[in-house]
Amino acid sequence: MSHAREIDTMTESGAGGVQPTRRTVLGLGAAGAASLMLTAGARPPAVSGSDERMWDAIVLGAGAAGLGAARTLADEGRRVLVLEARDRIGGRMWTDRTSMSIPVERGAELVHGSRASTWEIIEAAGITTRRQQSIWGRLAPGTPWLDGTTYASLKFPLGAPAGPLPDPEDGETALAWLTRVGIPPENYPILLAAIEVDSEQFDVLPAAWVADTVAWAIAEQDVPAETPFEEPYDDHRVIGGYDQVLRAIATGLQIRLNTKVHTVEHRAGRVDVHTSRGSYKAKTLVVALPGGVLKHGDVVFDPPLPADRRDGLQEIEYLPVFKGILEFAGPVLPAGHPVPAAWDVLTTFGVNPPSVWNASIGTPGYAGEVAVFWATGGRAQELLDLPEAERFAAALANVRDAAGDQGLQYLHASTYDWSEDEYARGAYPGPFSRRTGLNGPIGDTIFWAGMVTSTIHASRNSGITAARQALAALAAR
Repeated sequence: MSHAREIDTMTESGAGGVQPTRRTVLGLGAAGAASLMLTAGARPPAVSGSDERMWDAIVLGAGAAGLGAARTLADEGRRVLVLEARDRIGGRMWTDRTSMSIPVERGAELVHGSRASTWEIIEAAGITTRRQQSIWGRLAPGTPWLDGTTYASLKFPLGAPAGPLPDPEDGETALAWLTRVGIPPENYPILLAAIEVDSEQFDVLPAAWVADTVAWAIAEQDVPAETPFEEPYDDHRVIGGYDQVLRAIATGLQIRLNTKVHTVEHRAGRVDVHTSRGSYKAKTLVVALPGGVLKHGDVVFDPPLPADRRDGLQEIEYLPVFKGILEFAGPVLPAGHPVPAAWDVLTTFGVNPPSVWNASIGTPGYAGEVAVFWATGGRAQELLDLPEAERFAAALANVRDAAGDQGLQYLHASTYDWSEDEYARGAYPGPFSRRTGLNGPIGDTIFWAGMVTSTIHASRNSGITAARQALAALAAR
């Protein structure tokens, strides 16, 4: 029980910081050597890096935020150019079509919620999806598997604590509060344990992150364990590659790949963008780069950004994330296993990595099984500090124990550390990251998208918002 973000696990809660959403609680919770101009239909020959035309807008970054911005601008008839440092579009949405027998996602994987804005693209393009619905978890090896879509996942294995719950104290960690309340790890409901899987661990998270979940679990102890939750689990996998969504957005856009931006000169109504392949000029600029890249200073602004914006960028903090992918020749769970063969998520909270989800179920004509292993926070960092082979060994140990088959072997393995990627510098913002006050325009010329978003639909939405701001500025001139 856990999930690849992308994952949008936080909502704003004013001065009090961020709190887990119900999705987090139920979610149990991550081309060529030359610059190319991508247009509808085909990849044309390489073009020179610079030209003299004045674009209405330049967009930095061809991830979901940048593509969302560029699509909005282009659909309004504006001349827009996207500059992308990588040799592909997508940013941290990266469908790998070579490592395994079917496409796998090295980055963002899930559509979070039936109301996500990307559904309009998915449905219009006829893209197939699968809702994750068979969700199972256990506290540790040897403990029972529980159905995460029912009230069984709210039960305290050793009994609910008695008496009123004390309020969390200022600065108190979740672990300290749970210890004070008298709830040791072996008595966690699995929906409580799940909070750690998509965020930081309880020795780091504030107590406020868990207090409501504990109160909810206590209040629901009389509900029969087999009762399903009123709201179904609402994460969906894209069958055949998430990049199908990207291609639908990018069709017809002017995108120059392998073009690394290093300097942005700006003044009212004009930007000059200097890159590894030449310089470009525009009336407006949409910056849709990851917050980690901006924090690192990989793009220099001349004149410098206002001091409060520079300070705000330094307060962006990315969460360590481990995502490992193993492909097996056939189903990993044997007949008679307590978890159904058509499983979507298996989480054993007492091991590392704790969470596994089935990334191949629903793929037509595929007889194997692809398992994605997931950890965040300090537990993820423990894995990232290991040699790659040892990360895979830890993942394999999880699924071997879950399946009850110590002879289980994988065919192919893949992992990627986004913190080591110079064009990302992290997977997505963590629970203590600055999220507000970063998107205000600089005059009527520079607009901001993405940076601290953690889902594809939120990133795309931020790009649309920035594009609308740029369109208003252009119309007012």
